Amino acid sequence: MSRIFLSLLLTTFVLSMPLAGATEQSVLLKDTISQNGSGSIDLFKAKQKKNDLSAADLEAIRAENDGALVIAVDVNEAANGTEKASSQGVAIESAVLTIISDGNSFTFTEFSTPTQSVLAKEGSTVRSKYFTLIGRTGSSSLTPNSGWGGTSFDAVITIPVNIALDNAASAVLDIFFLETNTSLGDPEAFYDFTAGPEDLALLSKADADTLTAEAPGQSEAPLVITQGQIENTTDSWVYYPSSVEYYIAAYEDNYPAKSDYDFNDLVVGYRVGYGMDGDKVSSLIVYGYLIARGSGYTHDWYLHIGLPGEASGEGTLNLFKPDSVEQESGYPKSFSQTGSFDQRLVQGTKALMQIPGKEFANTESDSSLIKGHKFSVAFDFDMPLELSSIALPPYDPYLYVNNTGYEIHLPEHSSRMGISVNNAEVAGGFKNSQGYPFAVIIPDDWEPPLERVDLGEAYSTFLGYVTSDGEQEASWYTAPSQTKIKGIGKAFWKWD
Repeated sequence: MSRIFLSLLLTTFVLSMPLAGATEQSVLLKDTISQNGSGSIDLFKAKQKKNDLSAADLEAIRAENDGALVIAVDVNEAANGTEKASSQGVAIESAVLTIISDGNSFTFTEFSTPTQSVLAKEGSTVRSKYFTLIGRTGSSSLTPNSGWGGTSFDAVITIPVNIALDNAASAVLDIFFLETNTSLGDPEAFYDFTAGPEDLALLSKADADTLTAEAPGQSEAPLVITQGQIENTTDSWVYYPSSVEYYIAAYEDNYPAKSDYDFNDLVVGYRVGYGMDGDKVSSLIVYGYLIARGSGYTHDWYLHIGLPGEASGEGTLNLFKPDSVEQESGYPKSFSQTGSFDQRLVQGTKALMQIPGKEFANTESDSSLIKGHKFSVAFDFDMPLELSSIALPPYDPYLYVNNTGYEIHLPEHSSRMGISVNNAEVAGGFKNSQGYPFAVIIPDDWEPPLERVDLGEAYSTFLGYVTSDGEQEASWYTAPSQTKIKGIGKAFWKWD
């Protein structure tokens, strides 16, 4: 996106009901940061000229905020991709405040917001830390009811100012949002700027404290979710595929025989998060759900994430009963890990996911849906790792079939278990002679075929995907035959 340098004028707006303890009144800003992501803001100008600020007004607000000016932003982004009405965000590349007082010019480049993310700028794949603004569509504590004239606000920018402003003749704030490399997916796709305009306000201390404490949208945004079982220091989180999406792993468990090839023998949703301490990974978390089990066999489900040989740490594994905060007997479990992360996260799928009187769960047309177990992992590294030293997603989610003794991986991975029948299987081996895989990864809006319905019959373009070695029909999973799939939407299987 090209940058257009705009003049944005701040406007005062008197709170109809000032909060207790407030000695100053917040200021509603006149103009906006455009959808091009930049603005030049004259702090003396108000939306309504009669409310223009004086130098004394600006100094009073600065003094009340402990020597800082606090700017509120109404984050107004397109609710597409991983952004949605309940959680949207942008990143700030720079914010520069220029004050002219007594004939002298003073420049302030330090600023902060309550949240930060590790992001790559457009044209680069190198990630650095940036301050972010996160919010949601709709109301916050600063709304028309508290005097904000139809505008709600989401996040604050705090700019320390160590000079008095009583004699200021000019005060201009220049803001540029970061143009992120959205081709990398999240978190960059979440923190791009795609809509606008973003409204602005100058805050009293009471309103600044209120808005900071409310933290609209932060609980669902990438990189800022606090994890209760993590003990290491983290100041941000990065998720794959995103903070609100999951990878779906689906398996045909009769390997090496193609069998009915319905790819519903086990269906699992999972995502991985990294706790960042500065620009290094100090912790790792995994969230996941059992979605469907269409097999007479029972399985154990593992997740392998390649790490440097010197990596080590301590973790906790949780297994929650369906639609419950109660864990299964024997959980949570503690474990240690050296080298690559390779853990059995689900054991005995047949006992865990079953419908009384039925052989299968969530794969037959005449059976009602049941919710599956949720699992999670919290893992702290002994020493932080470089993000670039960790294997790329979607990693190596694999199955061990207890009845046959085989392990089943994505085709690009090798077998890992010394106890398995195929413990010498090399990368590329988990396909049959026609090139058909026995494990696939698809996005979380995918729905599995009905019992004994071939994957190529339920998704007719899958054959083209296989015969082209993945070069064609890459979106095969988006075109199902609706009569041949089991409708298990994420709104159902992701029960918490």
